Amino acid sequence: MNLWIGDYLKLRNDIYYLEFKLTDPELPKKEIVDVRKKLDERLYREGQFKVILKSFDDLENQILIMRYAEGLTLNKVAENLGYTVQYIYNKHAKILETISTFERLHTELKQFEKNFPLQRKK
Repeated sequence: MNLWIGDYLKLRNDIYYLEFKLTDPELPKKEIVDVRKKLDERLYREGQFKVILKSFDDLENQILIMRYAEGLTLNKVAENLGYTVQYIYNKHAKILETISTFERLHTELKQFEKNFPLQRKK
């Protein structure tokens, strides 16, 4: 499993928990501010994940959502979408390969930016 998928699921759980915590009428005002700040940070991060999800076509997006957000097996995903199990397995493998390439390029870009910071003319 790609790291970001597990991160996304943990992030969703964090968001649900923080939203639930804000419903507590006895939550101290200072803690409300802290919880809202954490919630805003996680919602922003979730938006970044959604950008990745939306970069795939509709079928790929449905596979990712059903598999990782809804927790369905690939067999169940195939059944729900009306495709053969083998087709969904192959499509899923290509999706993970694309994500892996994205993660690798993102990591390389961050390392490049660290090693060669942008110098602006004054």
